Amino acid sequence: MSVSSQSSQIDMLDDIARMLRAFVVCEMYNIIDRLANATSKEAVESSLYEALRASRSAKKHGGLCNEVPQERVWIPRDESVTALLNALDKDLNQGLETVKRIVLKALSI
Repeated sequence: MSVSSQSSQIDMLDDIARMLRAFVVCEMYNIIDRLANATSKEAVESSLYEALRASRSAKKHGGLCNEVPQERVWIPRDESVTALLNALDKDLNQGLETVKRIVLKALSI
């Protein structure tokens, strides 16, 4: 793996983890647990969809919880989500390991 592709993977990990950190801070572990325990691309897609939808709603309507007000809600870049989905398509096992890394980063606040 080249340095630039390692760098872009780290950016993708951080970008998505930053969104998920808000769920950790708010103690909304359902999405976090489902991602950590996902065994299929469909499970990851469903959980990411729910996280993105909740984040977008929170960004528009006042925050996720008292500790994560509207201005601190993070929406990852489209490129990050696409990169993760492509990683799952390319190699499911490696993609699921990447998802676990993202969750671990989110939990390590």
